[in-house]
Amino acid sequence: MPTDERIAEVAGSFELPVGTQRIYENEVDDYNYLIIRKGRYTRNNCNSFTRIIEIVYVYEGEQKIADKEIVSAFEEIGLNFKYMDPDDTRIANTNKWVDMNTYVFERPERG
Repeated sequence: MPTDERIAEVAGSFELPVGTQRIYENEVDDYNYLIIRKGRYTRNNCNSFTRIIEIVYVYEGEQKIADKEIVSAFEEIGLNFKYMDPDDTRIANTNKWVDMNTYVFERPERG
C-alpha cells in the first residue's frame, strides 16, 4: 500500500512545487504545481477500506506533463486510477486563467 510519503515522493519527481490540500500564491513562482489531497474514506466490506487520493495538476498555458505520465507514475506505486476531471479557474482580478486537472485514484487502506 503506498504511503502518504511515497505519494509525495512521486509527486516531487515531476520537479514542480508540491502542496498538500492547497498551495498559496506566495509559495510558488508561477502557476505550475501539484497538490495532493486526501478524499473520501469508504468501507468496501467488513475488513476492507479505500481512500480517495486526488492529484491536482495546476498549470498556466500549455500542459507540460502528459496525463499518461502522471497516471502511470502513481499506478506504479499501487494507486488505482479512476478518472481525470479537467477544469479551469480565473486568477483573481485578472483576465488570466489557469487549468487544473484532477486525477482521482483509490488507495487500499487498513481497517
